[in-house]
Amino acid sequence: MSAPPSPPHRPRPAAFDAAPAKEYSLHPLERTLASVVIALLVFLPWALGGMRLPPQLIAGGLALVAFAVALVPRHYDERHHAGGHLRLVMWPKLLRFPFFWLGLLWFALICCQNLNPAWIYHATDNWWRLEPNPHVTWLPHGVAGAPFAKMSGWRTLLIHGTVWLLVCALWVGVVRRRTARLILTVTALNGVAIAATVLAQRVAGNGKFLWLWDPPTGSFVAGFTYKNHGGEFLGLILALCLGFAWWHTRQAERHLAKSHPGFVWLLLAGLVVVGQLFTYARAAALAGVAFFVVILLAYLLRLFFRRRGGLPRPVTAAAALLAAGFMTVALTQMETERVIKRFEQLRLFDEEDPSTSITSRRLATRATLDLAAASPVFGHGAGSYRYLFPEYQKHYPDIWMSKRWDRRKKEFVPHRILFWEYAHNDYAQLRAEFGWTGVVFAGTTVFLILGAAWRRRLSSQTGLLIMLGGVALVAATAAVDFPLHNPAILVTTAGVIVLVLRWAELSGRR
Repeated sequence: MSAPPSPPHRPRPAAFDAAPAKEYSLHPLERTLASVVIALLVFLPWALGGMRLPPQLIAGGLALVAFAVALVPRHYDERHHAGGHLRLVMWPKLLRFPFFWLGLLWFALICCQNLNPAWIYHATDNWWRLEPNPHVTWLPHGVAGAPFAKMSGWRTLLIHGTVWLLVCALWVGVVRRRTARLILTVTALNGVAIAATVLAQRVAGNGKFLWLWDPPTGSFVAGFTYKNHGGEFLGLILALCLGFAWWHTRQAERHLAKSHPGFVWLLLAGLVVVGQLFTYARAAALAGVAFFVVILLAYLLRLFFRRRGGLPRPVTAAAALLAAGFMTVALTQMETERVIKRFEQLRLFDEEDPSTSITSRRLATRATLDLAAASPVFGHGAGSYRYLFPEYQKHYPDIWMSKRWDRRKKEFVPHRILFWEYAHNDYAQLRAEFGWTGVVFAGTTVFLILGAAWRRRLSSQTGLLIMLGGVALVAATAAVDFPLHNPAILVTTAGVIVLVLRWAELSGRR
């Protein structure tokens, strides 16, 4: 019986024998967009956290340039695209972006508040006062005449406009994963430099801001004029470093690589969390350390129980011991006792400095909600909080006036009236300035973000999900502080969200 005929030989597809896929270069306009966005995200954390007017104007200009570059039509050729020549028109994608229209409605709300003032700001020799003004009661209202250099509705429009322009530019203009990864990498490394500067200031500081300027307040860290903002910003950077460590490890497992930069990112995350501790920002440091420990334990378990790829287990163990030794030396050689003392000062009430205590911030939140209740639908207007809050603050004596120790009377006596620029609770201040309308806008934004994350199956991309953990840290601290009123934190948070979602979407398409 003869053997069955062998099947005809089929040539092996060329793709199996070919060299690795060609790495196409980025389009010049996309490189330009990445450069402008990197300049913006690197600049703000060093420029007083963006809390002063000149850095905000520069940031707004950079965001406007990025927006304009993102909308320019692109002509691709064989150097940039596998399909050869292609013309890509960008503006239709912008019109399909829900946040674009949501932002326009938000700006319309702020403009209506500014153009329908219920109060007129008047400066006096030593203070200022507000005078009632006839206005359309059923429309959003605000405060007119407030100095732009100090805070006003138009100043708020500038800050929020910067965020809106950046988000739209990134959503429309980033069409390659490499661009998102590049911007996030530079942002993370810039944050590591911030953390290193914090540690250097604690070791060899001269009491001046970046060793050059003597600021009126002594609570600055690195490029931030307020230590809490420095700690909250480093929470974003910590999540980026841990996310990159996880992502590189995952890539090494997929490609059976023996070496990868995952451990380098893990060491950088350790540096960041130590720097976060030495900002003396208690809420941010506690949240950051807890986040770091949880992700670190999950990372080490993944390394030791992986099936393939990555470093040999003895090398992994040695690297883990090296990382632990680094953090131990950093903590023992620095002024750790000052960190401990700072956390010991976390008490319910401080008569000398009420703004730092738990009770006073709760009282400030209650007074802020009283202010919000006076105009529940539209609020009192963007940037109006610091001008209207004293009228409600005085009903709570503990946050109305600070006290100092009188040696003769041997008791605390009234010292000066406290001026609260921010509520130390971003959610309560949102209600005071924008009412329930602002809450609906914020809730819609969160819903859009969660929906985009769900559609892009972000839960299956653990590294990218860890990166978004920094956003959760900022959202948590916003209940006891005001990180979302710091432009550096607000802009970086928005940038991280959009870049991670774009990265996830482009990975899914691939």
